[in-house]
Amino acid sequence: MSDFTFDDVLELKMSKLREIGDRHAEAKKNLTYLEHSRNILLSRLMKEYQLNSTTGKLESAVAQEREARADGRYEQHIKSLAEAVRIESELNWQKQLVQINFEVWKTKMINSTVEKKNYG
Repeated sequence: MSDFTFDDVLELKMSKLREIGDRHAEAKKNLTYLEHSRNILLSRLMKEYQLNSTTGKLESAVAQEREARADGRYEQHIKSLAEAVRIESELNWQKQLVQINFEVWKTKMINSTVEKKNYG
């Protein structure tokens, strides 16, 4: 028989849920930051590509955007964004699994209590 009481097990399960919840919140924060900063980075890169380095003339907005999106810094940002999406999705799934396991455990505990009451 286990030395853990109902309250001990409950606290362990809640602690795990809080831990994953904190990690998920941090991942969600990073994801949101990267999503919003993508447009800022694109704008800054377009500003850098405003003048054609060869002719010295102003580039069109389309040409600026094309060059900005081809820039390695933008590509790296997109890779970071993709990784943030992966991490957030993984933690969200882990959180759901803990919640499901908690509900299953809770149901088993309730059924066990009812069964004990019925059989004295």
